[in-house]
Amino acid sequence: MTRFESKWEELKVADEEVFAFLSDFRNFEALMPEQITHWNANADSCSFTIPGMADLALRMTSKVPCKSILIESVGSKPIAYNLLINIQPFKVNHSTAQIAIEAELNPFMGMMASKPLQNLVDLMAKRLQEHFK
Repeated sequence: MTRFESKWEELKVADEEVFAFLSDFRNFEALMPEQITHWNANADSCSFTIPGMADLALRMTSKVPCKSILIESVGSKPIAYNLLINIQPFKVNHSTAQIAIEAELNPFMGMMASKPLQNLVDLMAKRLQEHFK
């Protein structure tokens, strides 16, 4: 497994509010890159298209209240991967969050996908921070 991690972003809300927001896939569209099309989501799953690349689907498989959310890919096309969101209290009414992707990448795919996957987790974490400003 190859892992790509965002830096921990400080959020100006309590960990409970961050967890509630991230526990519903309908809120994730605001965190995604503009290239994403055909976004479809309910509370526990979503699907979307990255034009010219792939149709993807995700589902939430584990939630530890106010601490973490594990999201798994549905199917293995083009790759099998997990998205892990970690949340920590920081100070009164502030928290921090980190987004990570773990993916099964062969060496060739690793070279091709490493920069886009790192950019994705960085973008999602930054947009999460902006959402709670």
